[in-house]
Amino acid sequence: MKQRLAPRMPLASLKTFDQPESETVANDGKRSANSSTSITEAQPLSAQGHSPAAAIPIALIDKSPHQPRLIFDPEAIDALAASISESGLMSPITVKTKEDGRYELIGGERRLRAHQILGKQQIPAFVLENISVTDAAIGALADNEAKRSLCDYERGKAYKRTLSMSTEAGKPLTQGTLARRIGVSDATISRCLAFFDLPQEAITMLDEKPNLIGAKNAASLVTLSKKGHARIVIQALRRISQDGASEQGAVNWATSEVNRISKSTQAVVALKIKGQHFGDVVVDGSRLIINCKNGYTPEEILSRLLELDE
Repeated sequence: MKQRLAPRMPLASLKTFDQPESETVANDGKRSANSSTSITEAQPLSAQGHSPAAAIPIALIDKSPHQPRLIFDPEAIDALAASISESGLMSPITVKTKEDGRYELIGGERRLRAHQILGKQQIPAFVLENISVTDAAIGALADNEAKRSLCDYERGKAYKRTLSMSTEAGKPLTQGTLARRIGVSDATISRCLAFFDLPQEAITMLDEKPNLIGAKNAASLVTLSKKGHARIVIQALRRISQDGASEQGAVNWATSEVNRISKSTQAVVALKIKGQHFGDVVVDGSRLIINCKNGYTPEEILSRLLELDE
């Protein structure tokens, strides 16, 4: 077996964007004495293949009102913080300037949170100016889409919110335009928007647990809901949320339950004896089911039926 030879030249270290605040270099090549500099004084950091990033104060960054992620996993943020502490930040966040001199986060909230955990005062960021509210919302969505880390419901909610906005020309943002801007298909957007055809109680459950069910299985429940079986749909979701049932198992249960009800339900016939409404009769296969009405008991109805026989 041939021995594997080590490379003759040492491998270059992976370039990161982290610099200690005390060593941040200003545009003129000198070290800055003020760590809380504004963007006009921020130090550009060279990003691989990108325009320069700037180290900006974390205290001046406001969270994005368009953040599509509903839940942040604390353990995942801790792991990201450990990775940044060990290897540095590989990708700067993206922000937009605000009229009050602060910044609005567009992409990178997990990275921002990790920096806050590490107690850092500044974070490398690509700063965008004169960007519209709609473009900021699309940017926040695109940042998460690129990482494929959102669940289907989070994506659907972000699609719905963004589509309610208008373009700079004042025209409604179309689904096709949004799909092209964030790099997904029209079908993907339609599939995720289908969540909002579920009953309102189901939407409330998904707001609390966004990853409760995926778009494919949700579409099956939407079909059942539109046929008038919202109660069964809610029960199916509770089976997943409370009982630990699988998505497919809950959908299969809901489908079989609807089929069972559809087969057994027949026209209801009012049972009247001498003009008095005693109950309603339902035919279920070879059985007659009588539901008592108007305060009559089963014994009273049976007694009246026996009188008819006599």
